Amino acid sequence: MFNLRKDGFNSNDIISFGNMFLIGNGHLGYRGTLEEYSKKEMVGLNVVGVYDKYLDKWRESINMPNPFFLKMDEYNIFNKDYINHYIDLDIKHALFTRNTEFNNLIIKSERFISQTLDNVIIFKYEITAKEDINTSLTLGMDLDIYEINGPHFKDYSITRIDNTLSFKGLTNENKELYEEVIYLFPKELKEENYSKGLFTCSLTLNKNQKIEIYALSKISEYKKEKIDNFSIDLYSKYKEDHFNNFENKWKQSDVIIKGNEEAQFAIRYSIYHLLILGNEKYETSIPARGVSGETYKGAIFWDTEIFLLPFFTLTNPNVAKKLLKYRINTLEGALNKAKEYGYEGAFYAWESQEYGQDACSKYNVTDPLTNEPIRTYFNEKQIHISFDISYAVFQYINATLDESILDEKCFNMLIEIANFAISYSKKIDDKYHVLDVIGPDEYHERVDDNAFTNYLINYVIKNTIKYLRKYNYKKELIEKYQDYLDNLYLPKINENNLIEQFNGYFNLEDTTIEIVRSRLRHPLDYWGTENGVAYPTRIIKQADVITLLVLLNEEFNYDIKKANFDFYYPYTEHGSSLSSSMYSILASELNYNDIAYDMFMKSATIDLGTNQKMFAGGIYIGGTHPASNGGSYLSLLFGISGLKFKDNEIILNPHLPSKIKGLEFKIIYRNKKYLINIYEDNSYKVENIYD
Repeated sequence: MFNLRKDGFNSNDIISFGNMFLIGNGHLGYRGTLEEYSKKEMVGLNVVGVYDKYLDKWRESINMPNPFFLKMDEYNIFNKDYINHYIDLDIKHALFTRNTEFNNLIIKSERFISQTLDNVIIFKYEITAKEDINTSLTLGMDLDIYEINGPHFKDYSITRIDNTLSFKGLTNENKELYEEVIYLFPKELKEENYSKGLFTCSLTLNKNQKIEIYALSKISEYKKEKIDNFSIDLYSKYKEDHFNNFENKWKQSDVIIKGNEEAQFAIRYSIYHLLILGNEKYETSIPARGVSGETYKGAIFWDTEIFLLPFFTLTNPNVAKKLLKYRINTLEGALNKAKEYGYEGAFYAWESQEYGQDACSKYNVTDPLTNEPIRTYFNEKQIHISFDISYAVFQYINATLDESILDEKCFNMLIEIANFAISYSKKIDDKYHVLDVIGPDEYHERVDDNAFTNYLINYVIKNTIKYLRKYNYKKELIEKYQDYLDNLYLPKINENNLIEQFNGYFNLEDTTIEIVRSRLRHPLDYWGTENGVAYPTRIIKQADVITLLVLLNEEFNYDIKKANFDFYYPYTEHGSSLSSSMYSILASELNYNDIAYDMFMKSATIDLGTNQKMFAGGIYIGGTHPASNGGSYLSLLFGISGLKFKDNEIILNPHLPSKIKGLEFKIIYRNKKYLINIYEDNSYKVENIYD
């Protein structure tokens, strides 16, 4: 249950399979494409945390030249004469392979991004002759780079020494990036021509003869880092080291689902996508589309703190701490953004890049009919991002007891986030109101007193006060913050136990998702903004009040949770991949086990189909969905398993759906490792382990 395999070839699947068969190491990502593919097929070698802006287009992360281009004119997948073809992703070892058979020749290849060597990608290509053949092939570094908003290299050079190619690129922002590739050619491959990174070679093979081509590529930033050595023996060693490293990651993070092979693979596939994102060497964070490419500008959203951080906190706290350090280190960007909009404190970027600057534009979607940009207010009004970050810090501390993160820089961040909340609020009739915001539901922009935002502010400032007191740090702020809390407006719970999503929500048109969908002018119409079809209705994009009830679970009773789940569930379109996991978690607690399972599977399988949502309006948003992957993990642990923590105690309240016969997983909690088993009758066993 560790292999994803797809047989046959359909050109319509190229983009989806590029996402589906992705490999990565948290800093580099290589899409699941074939060697003969080029820019048209969206080959992508993406570098996380390195950005560039071309002219007036969106600033985005960088794609590097493809070092593993290899094409034989008559023997490639676009030739309809192939007999058999499949690609395979071994998620236990993060290894991509392909196997293509023609009438008289078989191609096999494999590649991996090393988990032990820094920014190294390694490749093997095998050709076996079924009959005597005489052909030619082109291989090397493809300098025609797929880019969404490029070109990003205003100048570059490529040099050759024997079979080693060295690329040096200068971006529009004057950053230098390097890529060096060593190729190991068999003697049967005869070079006939070389031009701009590509070797053209003749190849003669006898029947049953096999040759192997190897390549190792290293990416480096700002300073060229040479490859010390490479050989066939080293290939085997590097591969073994990589396998061992990735297997060790699985030992702590695997979740075993009993009695359901489909669900078992779905959660493992989700965990795989999380494991290829965790990198302890870099204090960058995880973009919304992971390492799958430039979509969403390669920027970091609230996805990381709310949907990804809990996985790493419970399986690899060092990675979790690195992710939080990114936010601490980019405080200046948040201070600058707040000042730009006339506020005090730290207003974090909705789409954060390397220094915390906001890549989010005023026009994030386009009209699919006119191709005109549509004004959105994500960058100005989704203020909850700052409070999501404080929330994540407190959750990390509670789970790890690692208060070393609370250095002066971290305290300054927490304080400036609290200052921003106060600065943004308006005092009306002796109450602080948080006006003109966007909550998690992005279909309704510029609303007042969004419940999720207000309650989250209350939580994070309460905890900021707690730690200011504990460490006797800047005590003069405590009275100010307490006065704000005492007078902060929190949307009331009405006689039906409902929390109004925002002021006036209950007055909106009461309709159905199907009716709203019927009002679209075009299938890719954007539902939100004041002119969107959902805006005047109760139809929401994703979990909003429900996310509040999940994140602040202990603050609301069962009756409130049930009433709000029952009310908001029919109105939720799930237009975001973040939505289903929140509903799954709460559905489990309410014993809506079938819904919990369906929402879990929706979250876990989002990247396993070929009908992914690729556009918002007219903007391409394809790629992998790490937050949905993280959400599926949370759905199993905090939902179906009913996992909660109270001080040093681990509490479980399982609600296994009928399609799951048992669960087994490990967690790290407060410096101890635990093995947890949940059985079909919802009984369970928690063991303190020491491996």
